Amino acid sequence: MTHAAWQGKVLCMSAIGGLLCAAAAGCRQGQAPRWADLVVANAKVWTVDPARPRAEAVAIVGERIAALGTAAEIDAWRGPATKVIDARGRFVMPGFNDAHIHLIEGGMQLDNVDLKDAASLEEFARRVGERAAATPKGEWILGGNWDEQGWMPAVLPTKALIDPVTPDTPVFVGRYDLHMGLANSVALTLAGITAKTPDPPGGAIVRDARGNPTGILKDAAMSYVQRVIPDATPERRQRALKRALEHMAVLGVTSVQDMGPAQADMALYASLADKGELTARIRVAPALATWVDLAGRGAVKPFSGAFLRSGAVKAFADGSLGSTTALFFEPYTDAPAARGLLADEMQPLDGMRSRLVQADKAAQQICMHAIGDRAISMTLDLFRDVEAANGPRDRRFRIEHSQHVAPGDFSRYAALNVIASVQPYHAIDDGRWAEKRIGPDRIKTTYAFRGFLDHKVRLAIGTDWPVAPLDPVLGLYAAVTRATLDGKNPGGWVPAQKITLAEAIEAYTMGAAYAEFQEQDKGSITAGKLADLSILGTDPFAVEPPALRDLKVDMTIVGGRVVYERKQDQPD
Repeated sequence: MTHAAWQGKVLCMSAIGGLLCAAAAGCRQGQAPRWADLVVANAKVWTVDPARPRAEAVAIVGERIAALGTAAEIDAWRGPATKVIDARGRFVMPGFNDAHIHLIEGGMQLDNVDLKDAASLEEFARRVGERAAATPKGEWILGGNWDEQGWMPAVLPTKALIDPVTPDTPVFVGRYDLHMGLANSVALTLAGITAKTPDPPGGAIVRDARGNPTGILKDAAMSYVQRVIPDATPERRQRALKRALEHMAVLGVTSVQDMGPAQADMALYASLADKGELTARIRVAPALATWVDLAGRGAVKPFSGAFLRSGAVKAFADGSLGSTTALFFEPYTDAPAARGLLADEMQPLDGMRSRLVQADKAAQQICMHAIGDRAISMTLDLFRDVEAANGPRDRRFRIEHSQHVAPGDFSRYAALNVIASVQPYHAIDDGRWAEKRIGPDRIKTTYAFRGFLDHKVRLAIGTDWPVAPLDPVLGLYAAVTRATLDGKNPGGWVPAQKITLAEAIEAYTMGAAYAEFQEQDKGSITAGKLADLSILGTDPFAVEPPALRDLKVDMTIVGGRVVYERKQDQPD
């Protein structure tokens, strides 16, 4: 039931002895109130609702918020069966809504080999070798999340590094941005990649001086190996989803927007939703090509429940900065022969335009991955063409990542009502090395959170998990401090692009809800909205910005149900 319908049918506000009365159906003078099922009391409630920014307690009936107010006002909602959570003065806020994740990949990464913090090539090889020793014959080693920028020197790994420790085990481990991967010789052989294999449109096979593949594959070239990797079993995918849901609950994430899920993943979500086993709300945005295929076969299945929704598609305009495949107008500073790669689905451009018009005509929200300034500009051109083809309406176009914006394009975001779906953690990660890649001028409008807000562009914050950690407090820390992970920018990398803590929280809650057309149902602690709450152990407004990254979630509530509670003796 929607916010408006719930308010009209269930919540009736009437002055009876100065109290609010919520009746099951209708509300009459003198009628006994309906007691709250759950009350969160003795709290510092940060509502993200300008009509009532703060409160001391919240009353919940069923899965929705019935009232919020002072301790005295909410005491009137307590009945014989009301469960009361004493927040003990802790900070209560709307549940975090991650506007951009890769759900199954994130869950699988919790079990895959993790190379993100491997501090050297030697450590990289050692971890892969250890995993190979424990991997059953015939299975692949996947995962990775490696980052060569943390090594001295910052060189790409090659198959020669891991071949000696994986003589019989196929390996394909990705860079943390998911736009580059390393395959060992076994995997290259299974994929049929040789010196004669051509680069595909939108991709590149990195080669040595003799023209032989080094094992590094960029963007579309990764598909050569990906197509020969056996599909995960249904059991493996379900285990990954349940691991991911547990991880979300611990971190206070109550809603996620899943970018590019496979058809099998969406069927899995539907199965768990039907069983009432989802503990976070999921909005799916399958790949544009997947949606076009399903629509062509008449097999599109819309989801519109409280825990699973559809209505969006995901497409790609380019690659990533770290892989030098993000598309720019000007060459890379540290690679003058390169300007990036136009995604394969953008070639030819008329084909992409036609598919976007088709999806938009079917009322699908378009979420376009675009990172380089030229890719973003081309995406804005496509959005303009789609609007011209299908006429005006509330579309809420989205540009996922929106990392490197040409100065003149901020106003185009605003004019087309394009949402900037951003991941602040990427800024403090890429900020360690981005300037050497694109120079001092382009970084001025890189991860331009303040620039977007100053141009009245809506921000929606997410993480891109597993590309970055799922933990929302790290996103708040990154948006507010812009202090890079290497400790070299304590005052902030491009500090002019910082935003305030209040703005960051709003983008992580109301902004993310708006980005999925759900601002009437979530994003703030408001009577009638879904009772999705995160309770933090410390008030983030009471600590210095550097301490934001150390905040912990003590409790997560989804639809009025506690899905996680941190043990009192659990270490910080």
